[in-house]
Amino acid sequence: MVERKNLDRAARPKGSQPVVFESATQDALAGMVLALLGEVMVLKDRLDANERLLKAAGLHGPEDIDAYHPDADARAYRGAYRAKAYDRVLGVARDKLLPDALALQADYEQEVARVAADTN
Repeated sequence: MVERKNLDRAARPKGSQPVVFESATQDALAGMVLALLGEVMVLKDRLDANERLLKAAGLHGPEDIDAYHPDADARAYRGAYRAKAYDRVLGVARDKLLPDALALQADYEQEVARVAADTN
């Protein structure tokens, strides 16, 4: 069995992140685009390698891949991977542009949970 990369570690830079463009918004968007581009390139390389190996082995083709329906384990793995990928890609904007809004949302959710738990 091939060991999968640890999905619990988001590969994001640490330390100060200076503003390079005219605004933090532009920096966040540029960071999102570059992170997404990196994700797409890794995916494309892996897909290309898979297609070449399968063709060389005389196994299935694209139509078999199109007809594939993932089982529960595959769906769970894909869900976890997507969540981490979204965090890597969208986390730049979240961290730079939304910290106050996210704090307010967390406070709101805690209050809703508190009220929902109050049975009196």
